[in-house]
Formats: sequence, C-alpha cells, structure tokens
Amino acid sequence: MERLKNPREFSFVYSKGTPSFGRYVVVSVVPTGKDVSRVGFAVSKKLGTAVTRNKVRRRLRAIVQELRNQFSPGYDVVVGAKRSAVGASFAELHEDLRCTLRKSRVWRKEAADLTGSGEEHA
Repeated sequence: MERLKNPREFSFVYSKGTPSFGRYVVVSVVPTGKDVSRVGFAVSKKLGTAVTRNKVRRRLRAIVQELRNQFSPGYDVVVGAKRSAVGASFAELHEDLRCTLRKSRVWRKEAADLTGSGEEHA
C-alpha cells in the first residue's frame, strides 16, 4: 500500500474516479491497473483547527493501515473526511470507512466474505 502525495494525482482521482459516500467519509476510486493500490487523505480546513484535522487524518490513516491487506491491488483511492467525522468515535469512523470501501468495490472478494457480518451500514 502506497500513498498519494502529488496534487495532480488527487485531482485525477477526483475527476475520473467514482465517489462512494458514507456518513463520515467520501471515498473516490479510480482503477489504475498497477500491482499496488495507493491511498491519499483529504481533510478540509472546514473541519476545524489543525489539531482537529490532524486527529481525523491520523484516525483515517490508522484504519486504512489496519485494513490494508483487504484492498484489491490496482486502485488509486482518496479518502475525504466529512464535517461529521470530527464528532465521530474511532469505532464509528472504522465501521463507516469499512462499509464505504466495500461499496466502492476496492474490497477483495475473499476479504468481504470473511469480514461480512450480514449487516449493511446505512
């Protein structure tokens, strides 16, 4: 799992990618055909101070790091935080991001079968 860093890469994912919306996050995905998936994080200044934004970004990064083995290779992914993410607990962010990634088709097939509890997130 690599990171998206260049603003042009983010712009490409936003313009060509398919967004999936969760309660706390928006996940934009574009297939690349490469051997590895890359992830970038977008946390707007509208969320609050630098301390607040960094807290949300660290939480999202930790969740993606935990779920990295369940990503299918060959995608560029941008995880954007919504304003509601500021008040969400780590567990709520984790569940929302996991469900949103499943909706975006980045999830490996066998990973979806193993982690699926039968409940879908609204």
